[in-house]
Amino acid sequence: MKNILVIGGAGAMGQVIVRDLLDADSQALKIVIADFDREKATKMAEALTTRPPAHRNPGQSKKSAEQNHLIGAFIDITDIAVMVACAREHAIDLVVNSTPYYHNVNVMEACLQAGCHYIDLGGLFHVSKEQLKLHERFQKAGLTAVIGMGAAPGMTNIMAACAQEELDRVESIDIFVGSIDNTVFEHPFPIPYSIETLIDEYTLNPMVFDGGQFQSVPALAGAVHVDFPAPVGRQEAIYTLHSEVLTLPASYQTKGVQRVTFRLGLPTEFHDKLKFLMSLGFGDKEKVSTADGAVSPRKMLAAMLAKFPIPEILPDDCEVVRVDVAGVKAGRKTLVRLETTVYSDRRWQVSCGALDTGVPPSIVAQMILSGAISARGVLPPEVAVDPQPFFKELAKRNILMRRIAEEDLVETKILQPSS
Repeated sequence: MKNILVIGGAGAMGQVIVRDLLDADSQALKIVIADFDREKATKMAEALTTRPPAHRNPGQSKKSAEQNHLIGAFIDITDIAVMVACAREHAIDLVVNSTPYYHNVNVMEACLQAGCHYIDLGGLFHVSKEQLKLHERFQKAGLTAVIGMGAAPGMTNIMAACAQEELDRVESIDIFVGSIDNTVFEHPFPIPYSIETLIDEYTLNPMVFDGGQFQSVPALAGAVHVDFPAPVGRQEAIYTLHSEVLTLPASYQTKGVQRVTFRLGLPTEFHDKLKFLMSLGFGDKEKVSTADGAVSPRKMLAAMLAKFPIPEILPDDCEVVRVDVAGVKAGRKTLVRLETTVYSDRRWQVSCGALDTGVPPSIVAQMILSGAISARGVLPPEVAVDPQPFFKELAKRNILMRRIAEEDLVETKILQPSS
């Protein structure tokens, strides 16, 4: 039996990771759901242990599911000693970190001390750069750390890896994520994922790789209209800070890549509300003096949103993830596009974003523990993960990849500047 620690396992993304690991039929697992709120983690472990068989993945044997074991535990991600003690107490082989990205290096330090493999959901470029500095230490310890292994980054990196394989030269890699949400919420501002990460994506200067160099551009820059397939349709997408832009240029430097970009297109109404709040300064970390004392606008916004818990209703949303790799194949300009449309999951009653963010780290965790991934060190997904076995596993979760190739391109005709 292999032992996995899911840090932040009682959170929105962590719960999907745990559910997918629980449904794994490749090997028996002990899954430790670790959270600062021990009671919440324990209740989740108890609820999933007694869940009805209908929640299992289609075709999974009852025996394999019953071999898995769930435990709830306390953890403090600000205290390396506490994390190491938890990992050693449960003889953990691998840690999946689903906490906010700025804790990544701290959790990796704990994994090095405890001797655990590591996976996270992304480092928003600058933290990822710090994580890559730990490569030699993980390699020397005989450990694997796959960083940025959610949907974007993660799935997007592996899509790029697959697309570039048939090209002799790579000129550009452009990533787009667009979404719609038709869920009827009794909520003024339902957040699709971590409010801290969202705020940073809308306020920190994005990085782009252009002309063979990294460049910082203003927040909310690079707006274009992208025609996604139905039901998402035409969306405005903007540059946001993402770690694909950091790792893909290095991974495909030998193929001559000159441009790597990431653009995000959130539902229009949500996008407009978030832009408005950021324009008022609610993304600021510095405290603002008021008659009642100094307050942090960002923390105030998070506290106000926490007063409106997301109701437990069936999500009705959809996300398109697209990766365009342009280059040269046999002397002809070629664009290879990989694309997937992800819908909310009715079996687990989770949003499309939670599904395609939580499933990939579970798949890669299983690949590491089974030996399918044997490389050691701190690795981006495009280096660590073989695309075809990964895509086959995604297909079992109803996340299906489409491939489109267009040859004899004079230029890529996918971007229309927003008016």
